[in-house]
Amino acid sequence: MPNYKIADLCIKINPLYERTKQRLAPYLTDSDDIDFEISVSENEIYERISKSEIQYSKSEHESTLILTKLCHKLLENYNGLFFHSSSLMLDGEGYVFTAPSGTGKSTHTALWRKHFGERITMINDDKPLIRQSGENFFIYGTPWMGKSNIGNNVKAKVKAVFVLKRGKQNSVKRVSISEVFKEILEATIVPKEKAMMSNLLSLLDKFFTKVPIYLLYCDISDEAVLTAYNAANTQNSL
Repeated sequence: MPNYKIADLCIKINPLYERTKQRLAPYLTDSDDIDFEISVSENEIYERISKSEIQYSKSEHESTLILTKLCHKLLENYNGLFFHSSSLMLDGEGYVFTAPSGTGKSTHTALWRKHFGERITMINDDKPLIRQSGENFFIYGTPWMGKSNIGNNVKAKVKAVFVLKRGKQNSVKRVSISEVFKEILEATIVPKEKAMMSNLLSLLDKFFTKVPIYLLYCDISDEAVLTAYNAANTQNSL
């Protein structure tokens, strides 16, 4: 079975389908120091197909199952979580933008790429992972990048998280997690098990104690980029 390095973890995965192998290929590693193994059976794929209302390919179902199992492992043992967002690195620091699909996350980060040019590296436009390492939190690119397929096998220390909302005027406010708790839970995978839910809440509390979170109302303009950037780079207290 090939080994992949995802979120600084060496994971043994044996994809059944060629398309899944191609998706995972940029994360191949020569390391044999395995942290854990993920396997998906044909029965699991067929069971998922039988429950799905949308007709995806077998490889798409396999890929989703691999990601789901990876996220479960992260939360269970490796101080990590899935965080639905469009995430980028600017001058080595990570900026994270979360919102429901269709709100304009990708449009907003595209504006950052236009404004800052080569200073920007996209981490992941849809499905990055976040892990705690020591006292800091890092956001990681993953093989799962959504429809846009924009992202890179990189990581960055998280500088700021923005909850994005459409607005006629650009404004930003630093908030506490309690003020946007619903939006944060919608951005991650909420486990059914009590112990895992406790892990998630504990990790989120540590994350947002360390990393500032902002409520950003924005339009599609260069001013929207500067509104967010300036907030993250100015001393700002609750």
